[in-house]
Amino acid sequence: MPSSRFLRLADGVFLKRLEFPAVYNTLADELYEVDPTGFSELARCDGTLEVSDSRFPPDFLDYCFEENILIEMDEQEAHPVVVGNNEVPSLRYLMLEVTDRCNLACRHCYLGEGSGQELEIATIGDVLDELGHMGGLRLVLTGGEPLLHQRFSEINKMVETKPFRSVLVTNATLIDDEIADELRFNEVQVSLDGMEKGHDFLRGAGSFKEALRGVDSLRRAGKALSVATMVHLENLDELERLESLVRERGAVSWTIDVPCETGRISDGGDGVIPTAEDCMEAMEHSFGSELHEPSEEYACGAHLACVKASGVLTKCGFYEDWNGGAVTGGLRKAWISLPKMKLADLECDCIYLRDCGGGCRFRAERLSGRTGPDPLKCFQFGV
Repeated sequence: MPSSRFLRLADGVFLKRLEFPAVYNTLADELYEVDPTGFSELARCDGTLEVSDSRFPPDFLDYCFEENILIEMDEQEAHPVVVGNNEVPSLRYLMLEVTDRCNLACRHCYLGEGSGQELEIATIGDVLDELGHMGGLRLVLTGGEPLLHQRFSEINKMVETKPFRSVLVTNATLIDDEIADELRFNEVQVSLDGMEKGHDFLRGAGSFKEALRGVDSLRRAGKALSVATMVHLENLDELERLESLVRERGAVSWTIDVPCETGRISDGGDGVIPTAEDCMEAMEHSFGSELHEPSEEYACGAHLACVKASGVLTKCGFYEDWNGGAVTGGLRKAWISLPKMKLADLECDCIYLRDCGGGCRFRAERLSGRTGPDPLKCFQFGV
């Protein structure tokens, strides 16, 4: 191999100190665990390190080329290596609810009617910067409808150069060809809750056709598309057709979940939530979208948090009381202060506990108490 060639990390590849040394490819959404020696050597790959001066074993170097972790250059060109230093447990996924305003009134929305709150642009900038410094893997920008934030165009520009994967969650009804072309997120996740009958049942008449127009604009703009679906009584007979549509539109992943009885859904599910058996059968259609968060000690969401539109860091979007305080005092400080639930805290005497991770703790709390089991997971594992 010529000695006059130089090594640097490929575009979109960053080093992360999580519970272990890691390399993360934001473009491919791939996380690699490496040993400390390999990590230190990768940190030298800033475009000025000659191949002949590197201490990589040949097979490891070939692997890095194959996985597009490293590239070779003919000339020196400095590209500073970004290393994120996280906590234990590590904050890997951050939901950022930039506003609770929305142009739809979906009957399953956990936010209810909202209050018109939105995060200050300075707070958003600080959170994005600190998430990068902390070695976060994925930012999920959500709302409400995030495109309604008064300074969304500035947020859109902010995410372009950050050392994490950025995902925009939207109902897509406001997206046209011009907006799609301008988006700088690595991925756009669109909510499709059935075909026309099922989707409009949750989100309002005409919303399905508007969402598909947005999806087609994203496709024309060449954006990575993912789809999120809520299982409900009016879309169970549409999921096979919806899967065909999702695959036809080239989605990289399809996430299927179950609504919780909160927000606009009254006690009893408001005629929306199917039986556990139907829910589990429906969720088998999903594909893609891996979360890199196995944890032998902590319950669900061990590496997840949510910044609410109020500016408070919570366990997830469903919670207000389970929080680490305002992020204006620092994202890292709020993450450290956020109470973590351990598997040992749960009232689950079950051999599958480590496999299910305690399920969704909000759903479990609503149905079984804060430390009780998640009935949907119990059904899945036949308990």
